[in-house]
Amino acid sequence: MKRLLQIIFLVLAGFIFSQNISGNVMSEDEVMISKVLIVNMTSNQRTYSDAYGKFVIGGNIGDEIRFAKEGYRLAKTIITSNNFQVVQLEKIPQEIEEVSMINKRIAESQEEKLRKDIGLPKGPEKPREKPADAVDDIVKPLIGIPPMLNFQAIYDVVSGKSRRLRRLYKYEDLQEGLAWVKNNVDWEYFRDAGIEPKNMNDFLMFALQDEKVLMYMKAKNIGGLTVSLDNNIGAYLERISKK
Repeated sequence: MKRLLQIIFLVLAGFIFSQNISGNVMSEDEVMISKVLIVNMTSNQRTYSDAYGKFVIGGNIGDEIRFAKEGYRLAKTIITSNNFQVVQLEKIPQEIEEVSMINKRIAESQEEKLRKDIGLPKGPEKPREKPADAVDDIVKPLIGIPPMLNFQAIYDVVSGKSRRLRRLYKYEDLQEGLAWVKNNVDWEYFRDAGIEPKNMNDFLMFALQDEKVLMYMKAKNIGGLTVSLDNNIGAYLERISKK
């Protein structure tokens, strides 16, 4: 009888202290957001909001819930009650960035026109030599009218210089991208998900095998990058556990 009462108590305690957290995820202008990644940092449970922005995830009072979505800033909240949760995500102003880029291109175009009009020499650019391409720099000139033979391009391709330049530029672009990621990603998010600080660089290199991670890094899209990195956490933790 005593054993039965203990079992009943444990079952009741489970119902009392375990619950589901439900709510809506919306934008600042109150538009429901679907496919938001929702993570309970305490239990490591994960789910996504549905087509109407609604979500349900296991959790208790005091748990920290985080929200990640491409194009939005990472958000988090601490559960303080059983009430329906309403979470707002702040949209990253990509449109402003695009307008800035357009304005920058217009300014550069006007500057180039002015430079030509008054005969000023062009300013220095990033010292990056264009690697010779076998088709564009050798084959096409050879079959053109009149045919032309580009000896320098032939030498660069045959000697491997073009291949080495491409590898160098790829490495430089990768390092620039990694520096941006390290300065913008919320590493506490991944630390709480089980990745120790000493393994952060290793995890990032592992995740870069995912084309989406690489794409979002190049596009400097922090929302999409966070979601894509999150999708690689499980596989990475499984890999290091086998070492």
